[in-house]
Amino acid sequence: MTTAETTSPDLVDDLGELHFHRLLVAVDGSDNAMLALAAAVTAARRDNAAITLMAVAPDMVAESTRWLSPGAPSPTQLQAEADAELDRRLREAIERIPADIPVTTVLRHGRPGPQIVAFAAESNFDAILVGARGLGRVRALVGSVSMYFLHHADVPVFVAHAPGGGSRTSD
Repeated sequence: MTTAETTSPDLVDDLGELHFHRLLVAVDGSDNAMLALAAAVTAARRDNAAITLMAVAPDMVAESTRWLSPGAPSPTQLQAEADAELDRRLREAIERIPADIPVTTVLRHGRPGPQIVAFAAESNFDAILVGARGLGRVRALVGSVSMYFLHHADVPVFVAHAPGGGSRTSD
């Protein structure tokens, strides 16, 4: 196995094996995201690494200026519902992580790609793990989040693709 020139030297040992200390996992509830989480758990167990789970909700309040009309639902209420759903997905993901692995969660608003890449850059993660395809209509509107990571992240990105497309949830 050869190591890419851009790989951080503190992540690679003499044999070219990767070692992680801080992993960022994008969570949306899809099978692909759960596969990325399983990979993160495997790496975290091996390397005694910490995992941060991150979910990004659309900024309903900011976006409401595009579609707000009389009788439309309150953007604040829609935001609260979106946040509650992602909080539920984050809690479900936490339940899948063994108790001996340190885990934190982050919920942000906006477009997932830019939000997650910015958070990864400001927080000094060793890698981003993400599912190949996410859930919902938002994905269709903003394009591939995983492709955004591959083009914009300053840390290694690992994209998980579950058999069968991975767009189902465990609900």
